[in-house]
Amino acid sequence: MTVHVTRDGGAVDEFARFADRYIKHTDGSLEIVRSGSAQTNKYGAGSWVDVTGDEKQPRHVRFREWFARLVTRVGGSEKR
Repeated sequence: MTVHVTRDGGAVDEFARFADRYIKHTDGSLEIVRSGSAQTNKYGAGSWVDVTGDEKQPRHVRFREWFARLVTRVGGSEKR
């Protein structure tokens, strides 16, 4: 999906490859990741205002979701 980054001055950068994703870091910076490419585009904290498109989910979030579902299933079958 296309990722649009609105910069501080009002200019909009567009990343229109198929698997472009963005990552918002805890320090306020933004990183655009392109699938199949080692190069990333980075925006420092305060240099961007808004971003739209697909956000890349960290792997540990998926693991936590999987583990929570597993515990729920096991816990549900033990109550019988």
